[in-house]
Amino acid sequence: MKRAPYFISVAALLLCLSLALASCAGDKKDKSAPAPQAAVDADTIPVDADQYVRIETSEGDITLRLFRDTPRHRHNFVKLAQRGYYDGQTFYRIISGSLIQAGDPASKTATMETKLGTGDVDYTLKPELMPEKYYHRRGALAMASYKPMQESSGGQFYIVTGYRHQDVRLNNDEIRINKKRRELVFDSITKQPSYQAKLKEMKQKDNKRGIYYVKEEIKEKTDSVMALRKPFAYSKEQRQVYKTVGGEASLDGFYTVFGEVIEGDEVLTKIEKRAVNADKRPFDDVRIKHIVVLDR
Repeated sequence: MKRAPYFISVAALLLCLSLALASCAGDKKDKSAPAPQAAVDADTIPVDADQYVRIETSEGDITLRLFRDTPRHRHNFVKLAQRGYYDGQTFYRIISGSLIQAGDPASKTATMETKLGTGDVDYTLKPELMPEKYYHRRGALAMASYKPMQESSGGQFYIVTGYRHQDVRLNNDEIRINKKRRELVFDSITKQPSYQAKLKEMKQKDNKRGIYYVKEEIKEKTDSVMALRKPFAYSKEQRQVYKTVGGEASLDGFYTVFGEVIEGDEVLTKIEKRAVNADKRPFDDVRIKHIVVLDR
């Protein structure tokens, strides 16, 4: 990310989290993983309150609050925890100054030669992106993704450790989020049947000028859509947190943050400081013993 303490670009970090996951090299999901759970339909779950869980690890306990207004991710995580999906798994990726990640069932019995990161449940979740409210500050709980901004992994999660930011870093991340949002609008308009037909006709006629004008028309329509939307910008409070507490702003707007650490920050630090190999996997396993759903 063009900075210490770890040497990985923003693009590389996004790629690592985009669930190719362990090798960051585009591997497909592990077909040999244990039988996946059925998808959780959280659309009808009443949003009544936050929920709390305690992740009991070999390094100590971490207690988290799961946000009431991210019900799909909140409910899914609780259900997987109750089913014991995470029991015995390890934090198979630890990136110092960024995050710790778990959710691959193959990590329960993996040797150091086993490539981890592609094991998962067999469904994904619709994103619940609210970077204006829930962002990647230290202690944020979020789900990884196969298609950032478009879907979340069903089982792979991470907790942010992070680093302290400067304003120039946050300014660049604001630009990147807004650029990606515009790209998604442009792509959605391009996929409309009328524009697909126009582009197909121009390509069949090898009419490069025609293709150019169709794309210009799509750009104008994209500009009209974006003009009605408020650009993303960090609040003064968010900037202050990133500059004092720290986090990983490069992930904001791409991955759903659905919880936060409320107890056990010292455990998070202990895990983050583990020595890792070239795949960011710790030489000594940090194992999840059990995730307890708390009554609060």
